Amino acid sequence: MAHRVLRYLTSLGVGLLPGPRGTWGSALTWAAAMLYLEWAAAPLAGWWYGMVTAAVAALAIASSDAAVRRGVFGPSHDPGRIVIDEAAGMLVALYSTQSLGPAAVLAFILFRLFDIFKPFPVGRSQRLPGGWGVVIDDLLAGLYAWATVQLVFYCWPWSSVF
Repeated sequence: MAHRVLRYLTSLGVGLLPGPRGTWGSALTWAAAMLYLEWAAAPLAGWWYGMVTAAVAALAIASSDAAVRRGVFGPSHDPGRIVIDEAAGMLVALYSTQSLGPAAVLAFILFRLFDIFKPFPVGRSQRLPGGWGVVIDDLLAGLYAWATVQLVFYCWPWSSVF
């Protein structure tokens, strides 16, 4: 029973689908954030958003650590079926997004690129033990994506469409 709960918690259900599992996990989180933006008409920012992101990151670390230690998805140190880490990273990348538009799309694309190509120190952070190694790389990729979106928004005049 515990393995089943960990399997669904860490995969968010979509990590069990075939294909690009990390993209499915990111897309699920992105879609939920976009629904919030549409319905609440409030930006993804402030203390409440930081608390939600921290809670998802903590849950991702704890559940991923348990899944890795118990071998729920086999002997891998970072099983591809665990996608709750992508959810945490995507939430970081979307911080301060104010509307469903180019900035939100850019945050998604950049997060996936940074998560796939793992620039320094993203790739190196996967060497951390247990759930830390599973999650920290995605949080760093999310931070890189967020910073890049902020830079684009700040530096280029055409970015006012964001």
